[in-house]
Amino acid sequence: MTAGTDILQRCGVELVDGKAPVLHTSAALFRFKLAQAISGDISIAEQIGDFIDQLLESHEEISLYLDPVTVKSTDPSSSTHPAMSLAQPESLVRLILGVDSLQTRLIRTLLEKLPEFIGDEAAKEQLGETKAFIKILRQLRWLDYIVDSSELTEKLLETLGFVSPDMQSEIISALPDIISDLDSGQVSKVLASMLNETPELMLPILETMGSLECSQALLTDVRNSVITHLVSAEPLDLPVMIKFLLQSGSSENAAAIIQRIRRRLDMESIVLASRQLSKSSATIDQAPDVLIFDVITTSLRTHKHLRDAWLKVISSDQDQIGPQTTLDIVVLFVLHQLSTYTKRVESVLRAKIDTVSSGIVAYTPALMETVITKFPAVFSAHFSALLSVSSWLTRTSPLGSQGARVASAMFVAAFGSMGMLQRQEISLELAVHIGSGNANEIDTASRIFLDLAQRYPWELRPFAVYIKGLLDYVDNLSIEHMRVIFDTLGIMSTLNSTGSDGSGGTDDSMFNDLYIFARKQLSSVYPRYNRIGIVGTVSLLRQLGTGGSNSTAASASLENRSIGEGSAATAAAAAAASTSTTQTSRVNIQALRRAVQLLEMLMDSGKHQSWAFLSMTYDELAHIVETKGLHPQLLTWLHENVSSTFASLFLGDPEQLSERYLLSGPPLVALSLDKEEPTILDILNHNGDAAELGLHRAVKRSSAPASPGASHHRLRGCLLSCLPALLRLIQACEKALGDGSLGDIDALLVCGIYMLPSITTNTFAKDKRQPQFTVAEPGDQDNDCSVLISEDHLVNSDEDSRRELVAHISTWSPELRRILCSSLYVTANWIREIINAFADQKSLEIRANVLVRVNQLSRVENALVSLATTLSGTAYEFNPISAGLVPEVSDTPVLRTVGIVASAPACPAVRFNSSNSNSNSTAMDVDSGQDNGASDTQDPEHQHAVSAFKIDLGGLLLSQDDTRKLVNGSLTQADGGAAGALSNDGSKKRGIKRKTINSINQATVPDQFAKSPTQYLRELNFSAFGVLNLGIRQQQKETHEGMSSNTAGLGVYGLHLVLRELGSVVSSKLVRHSEKQRGFASKVSSNAASAGQLATFGSNISGCSANELMTSLLPILPALLKYLAGCLAKRAHFGNDIENNELLEHVSSYGYLISGVDNEQSVNVIAACIDTLLQIISSVIYWDGLQEKPTQGSNSILVSVLGILAEHGLHTDHEELADLEIEQLARRAFDYLLELADLVASTGRVLLLLRMLTAIRNFLPLCEQHVEVQCMPFDRREQTMDGVISNLARRILANEWPDTEELKTNDLEYIITSHIMRCPHNRLQLIYKYATEALYRFATDGKGASASLEHEGGGGEQARLSRTTFATFYKATIQALGLSIKSMSLSGMSGQEVIAFSERVGETWLALTKMTQSIDNNMQRSILLIALRGSFNLVDLFIKDTLPILDSYFLSYRDTVLAVFSRVQKSTRILQNICNHSKVAKDVRLQAAVPQMKRKLEQLVFQVVALMENNDCSEAINLGNLKHRDLRGQVVGSQIPRSQHYESDEESEDDSGVNLGLEAFVSDAEAEAEAEEQGDEGEEEEEEEEERVQKRNGSTRSRAAGSSRGRAAAARRGRHASGSPISAPPRPKVNGKKVAYVAERKRQLQSRIQRNPGGKSLKKQKQESNGSEDENEDEDENE
Repeated sequence: MTAGTDILQRCGVELVDGKAPVLHTSAALFRFKLAQAISGDISIAEQIGDFIDQLLESHEEISLYLDPVTVKSTDPSSSTHPAMSLAQPESLVRLILGVDSLQTRLIRTLLEKLPEFIGDEAAKEQLGETKAFIKILRQLRWLDYIVDSSELTEKLLETLGFVSPDMQSEIISALPDIISDLDSGQVSKVLASMLNETPELMLPILETMGSLECSQALLTDVRNSVITHLVSAEPLDLPVMIKFLLQSGSSENAAAIIQRIRRRLDMESIVLASRQLSKSSATIDQAPDVLIFDVITTSLRTHKHLRDAWLKVISSDQDQIGPQTTLDIVVLFVLHQLSTYTKRVESVLRAKIDTVSSGIVAYTPALMETVITKFPAVFSAHFSALLSVSSWLTRTSPLGSQGARVASAMFVAAFGSMGMLQRQEISLELAVHIGSGNANEIDTASRIFLDLAQRYPWELRPFAVYIKGLLDYVDNLSIEHMRVIFDTLGIMSTLNSTGSDGSGGTDDSMFNDLYIFARKQLSSVYPRYNRIGIVGTVSLLRQLGTGGSNSTAASASLENRSIGEGSAATAAAAAAASTSTTQTSRVNIQALRRAVQLLEMLMDSGKHQSWAFLSMTYDELAHIVETKGLHPQLLTWLHENVSSTFASLFLGDPEQLSERYLLSGPPLVALSLDKEEPTILDILNHNGDAAELGLHRAVKRSSAPASPGASHHRLRGCLLSCLPALLRLIQACEKALGDGSLGDIDALLVCGIYMLPSITTNTFAKDKRQPQFTVAEPGDQDNDCSVLISEDHLVNSDEDSRRELVAHISTWSPELRRILCSSLYVTANWIREIINAFADQKSLEIRANVLVRVNQLSRVENALVSLATTLSGTAYEFNPISAGLVPEVSDTPVLRTVGIVASAPACPAVRFNSSNSNSNSTAMDVDSGQDNGASDTQDPEHQHAVSAFKIDLGGLLLSQDDTRKLVNGSLTQADGGAAGALSNDGSKKRGIKRKTINSINQATVPDQFAKSPTQYLRELNFSAFGVLNLGIRQQQKETHEGMSSNTAGLGVYGLHLVLRELGSVVSSKLVRHSEKQRGFASKVSSNAASAGQLATFGSNISGCSANELMTSLLPILPALLKYLAGCLAKRAHFGNDIENNELLEHVSSYGYLISGVDNEQSVNVIAACIDTLLQIISSVIYWDGLQEKPTQGSNSILVSVLGILAEHGLHTDHEELADLEIEQLARRAFDYLLELADLVASTGRVLLLLRMLTAIRNFLPLCEQHVEVQCMPFDRREQTMDGVISNLARRILANEWPDTEELKTNDLEYIITSHIMRCPHNRLQLIYKYATEALYRFATDGKGASASLEHEGGGGEQARLSRTTFATFYKATIQALGLSIKSMSLSGMSGQEVIAFSERVGETWLALTKMTQSIDNNMQRSILLIALRGSFNLVDLFIKDTLPILDSYFLSYRDTVLAVFSRVQKSTRILQNICNHSKVAKDVRLQAAVPQMKRKLEQLVFQVVALMENNDCSEAINLGNLKHRDLRGQVVGSQIPRSQHYESDEESEDDSGVNLGLEAFVSDAEAEAEAEEQGDEGEEEEEEEEERVQKRNGSTRSRAAGSSRGRAAAARRGRHASGSPISAPPRPKVNGKKVAYVAERKRQLQSRIQRNPGGKSLKKQKQESNGSEDENEDEDENE
């Protein structure tokens, strides 16, 4: 031991007892001295080895020699040396391992020591010390040199067999740092064998194998083993396993690996494990699911082949929704953030979202919400990707589409499951979308905000500042969007009534801000700001009147927040709920006080505005009553006051009207349904046009008793504008208080209407401005206006009588017609509201009267439009806006003076100041003197009427005492009346006249009503559409009782009106599932009002969602189908063109439903009803909401729709429908729609049915697939859904229907594509027939003739082929060829099938491209562009799909594959000609498609070259240069060489192409093989072939040898000496015939060339002649 110590001491290491050795020199110098000492004497090496073994024997002291030595220099100056101060000192063992002669023995000693530490390390582990065997392994890592690496590897692997698992794990982890690279294979095999034996060591084994070089076979076995253990592995082991699988794959097997990972990885169990770990010690960042997705994200960002493979697997996935869906969604989100993959990911996402989920994976809103909610930690880590995808969907999805619903679900789920930072980002992003001005974004984002406010009010409350900021721009939003924004803010502002802890809140800042904002808008002089104020105020009323719903939402929000926060949070939430319950009464009182305050503000603003302002207010109040959003006490009080106001203003009895209008007998009313009903609706009393034109002065009593003390403020506009809104509010309150019954006001349904007094029709004017009205004599019924329009004359069922009456009325004076138009307009809106109110009543008598009113409405509107048309362009043109009957839509400011407001029924003393050109048109004309006094006395009846209104209007303006009574619940009806009386005290009448627009100036108002009257009429709500069911029930009742079917039910005009209204609603709400509707929608116009919003302010339909509309539409869908059958029966009866008697008899059973079809005009209306019904049904079927997959046991919308359609089939067994699966229901519905094709008798309608059939077929993508259909018998194929669709499309193309309706280009293209792609037989054969027979004959023989083609194999389906439609046929055919290639699964086909398919594709493509050379010049431009764009897709598909398959079958079908290449090459040459022609023609559109076409052709050539070289077939390809040719294949004159006389016509055809230097040319052997195959075997042809081969071979060698002069000339003209262009590489040309035959034939030609009688070979002569020829040619071109 002393000798070893002395040697180490001399070398620089001092051993100290109980302490670490001391190093007095540098490590390198120590190793050098020790190696030098050993090298002199071998015995010293033995001594040192024995000495080291003795040092390592003791377990207690071994750590001293494994730990770093103490560095201590004897030289003071060396202590500051950087190497000594900064370098990490090594242990004594590590220092000695650097000596080669001692390394092997020391390594053996260290490895033999490892088993000795088994079981002795527990104490050190408890003390936190490093284990001894770990220190030993550290000594072996990263050695500079290993003397015997194989022995070291064998020893380590031997040690693995008997050490403990902990040691095994450490050894395996250290192997890559210890062993040599040469031993990686041996170690990998051992580790792979251990993988199955010791699964607990999988993690270190996988980590080690990832750093070792392994063979592909071994890696495959390891991957299979790892994938097998994915299901049973521990959650924390999964990230390492996934990382190994992804990183060990290559581009060839990446897709297969990913597919297996997706199927084996169960994310549900991983989430459960993550939650258990989170409850223990693991943090969120250490959760297994987060780590797994981190590994996947890192791999995707690192390896491109993984990105491509994963995207390909997801896009081609056809499995059901399962564990892989979460993986796919996260991967798509990650890839979406990569700029190069954004567009591709968006395409995949859009396809997944828009795909029908009955067979293919579809990302539905429910799925997205479930996935995000289950994996909040994962999506929090990828929140930026989630936000990016959600924002993209919000921007690009149409209104109410599936994409918008998915975006909404993603935002709501992320907001509810993530933290404060993410919620802030979501709120800010939604606010940005609302401020974008895009209709898609505004609608989706605003509704998301409302959903968040309803589900997470307290969580959204901190971010309310973003929503409040939108109030500055709310005037640019539509009414419905305003309502949604105010509802959102109202929910959060009313949360203050109950604090977050359940106690009463004191922070009312948000409510106060909204109150101030609404008050400012109400006091504005601009009408659009008034509308904002009304919407905002009533929205706040809705939230205050929900009766504790906000408290419920707050409690739910507190419950959501308490989840996972422990028992303390749960107890706090329970205490808050208890406290909230005890304070409910106090909260309700506070909410009622605020509601009364808002109502006071609203009505106080109304008395300074207009009647239109009050109309909008009543509409908005009715809207919240209908949605059950008004406080119950306030609802009761409002109903009582509004009802009395309405009765006093608009209703009367015969005695009152006789006294009011100086009538000698009872008034003659119109449209009365009950002659004994005394109630009369008096429209004339408040007709603004009648007052303005002086009719009231002529027919009304000059004096009438006025209410004592009554006074009023005159409002602008016409009082009649409030009539429909008041009726709507009354019936809404009546239903809300009476459980839906309207028995107390049923008199309004049958009452008559008083529109015109008894005056003569011969009205004349005293002067140019004032007409003269004369009261009719009692017996003069022919000239009495009231007689002519009384009773039901205007709505007479006799069409001729009604038409004569309207013609007679058109002869009246324009003033009288203008007054009648106003009355008819009010009547139409009145009837519409009556239908809305009573359509849902259960009484049979009421239902029958509602149907009568519907029939009357259609005739009243027809008469109104006819009369309004007669006034168009005159000074008395009727416009509801200028008449004050519709709220203003302009932004013109209105000057208001307190108490000076124009009322609609103006007093007679109206003075027109048209002569004063400087006066302001909006200023009030204040008269004085006798005129003013006359104004106060001449029309007291009118004063009384307005005073009565003011009494009730004042009733809405509560005093403080009344407010307290109302709040305490003690406000009685008498108190309400007293309040109304008190409100009128102190008011004074003001003799202020109304300033009206001069009637002469009204001619400048645009004629909008006569063109689009529906826009100015009140809308029909959901309940009104129930009249369709009422009509069927009533007719069934009448038929059952044996009564005439014409006595009740819907008439043809009434049916058309209801269907027209329903069709407009359905088309605007149900978004069609269509590719063309993707992208950005139009901007929102701030001033534009959509249909129905002009007359109906608080529209229920505009605010409903698509799901709500479908829920309301399903009950009337059977009635729609019955009416469709009835309409078809009526049309067939008059058309007499249906041959299917059984089908005609079936639909004729529904003909009784429709009455009044007796002339040609009514038949035209029936045709319009058929079109509307088909549009409604198609909108339902095309709605993308039907994609929602029906869950087990649920009656989904899709199942309901299919069941209703199937129920109406001709051969449907109604008893078995309930037991049918969705596939069978879809087939029954399919058959029903197919039956209609024989009845519609119109090409346009059949096309609509074709689209509906296709939509139903798409519901079942996995049924009757093309592969399955091909195995069926021929006849059965035709009966499949695809076969039926294809056959129907063929019938359309054959003009089977009698009409000659011209189809749009897109429709015709759709029909052709359906005929081809839905063909149940060989689609490619059908495309081939189109290309080679129909289109080819038309392009060559027909030369654009318009005659239809009838030929063998084509049938009559080409009857629509003409000069106009040829381009459409060509485009559809070439696109169908691409779709056919894309839809075929070549990998699942046999070799012969693949080759046959490729041959037919090449032939079809060549036929389509050759057609461009013979097409008429007039059609050439469009055809060339279509050919270029379509061929680009074909080349791309050929490269991606066909070439890899042909490569695998090349050796087996070598000659056939070359023939395919030959045909494809001919097509590409023609494409090169088209590219060159684009420059000659200077066609900008054609030139834009050329660059990408050239790049794709170049890619094709390179791929073919690689394929040929891989299969050792380079002799079948030759590189050369194409000649510059035009579109017809002729060589361009400026580039024809003088030596071209030897070329045959066939070669000229083959070599047609642009001189781009990127195309190949046909070799001499191939040209001869083609000639012989075509049967040309004469001696003359053979001699010409020999000469051509000689010249070409000689030319090639001459150019290869090259003279300096020839090379210089070639360089000057831009060519190499070989003849190819300098600027571009040559392109290959492949043979298309048998290679063996070509080789043999070439050998024969070459041997024949060698012989000639003169002794000098012919080949040599040709070389010399060609050489001189080349030099002459170079000189000529140089000159």
